[in-house]
Amino acid sequence: MSHFFRNNSGFTIVELLVSISIVTVILTVIVLNQSTYTDGIALTNLADEISSTISQAQAYGVGVKGLSNEFNASYGVTFSIRTSTDDGDNKAYLNFVDNVLPLNQLYNGDWRCDHTECLGKINITRGNFIKEICIVEKNDNEQCSVAQRIDISFARPSTEAQIKFFNNGGNEVGQADNKGAKIKLQSPRGAIRSVTAYKTGQVSVQ
Repeated sequence: MSHFFRNNSGFTIVELLVSISIVTVILTVIVLNQSTYTDGIALTNLADEISSTISQAQAYGVGVKGLSNEFNASYGVTFSIRTSTDDGDNKAYLNFVDNVLPLNQLYNGDWRCDHTECLGKINITRGNFIKEICIVEKNDNEQCSVAQRIDISFARPSTEAQIKFFNNGGNEVGQADNKGAKIKLQSPRGAIRSVTAYKTGQVSVQ
């Protein structure tokens, strides 16, 4: 009795298309997960950098780094969610030294960093930006619709922070019942991280 065998060594078109579809789905999931992971890491790194910058200003303020002969000068960091060249930039923040008399523990220049008090402008990259500036009240409630700018500064001999908030009109707000400030950061994919600076001088990242 003779037997006939069919050669099954090849793929049919349907099998090939199914295989390609499966590989495409797997690669898509991998790429999306990698993008989400990279997005989160970049935002976390930004929050850590901001926290370190505030801590550095604290160290400079206590140690009087020596950029000025005025030993009562304070060092600080200013953030703004206003988007004009003069008033702020939610994709950058500034280091400053308050060494122009009369001293007021504020940054008195514009956001172009061409003022003598500006030590440097740090641009926020990878599409991340400052979403909100919140006043943290003593009962831990947050006001996130009032402040458009915040100056955090330190002056010798105290390690405590001087935190000053400003509204859209440039007027100082929120000084009575707050214990700190929260800077909320957002990534292009919507992830949120925040840096909280307390009047005690403590800085935390969430």
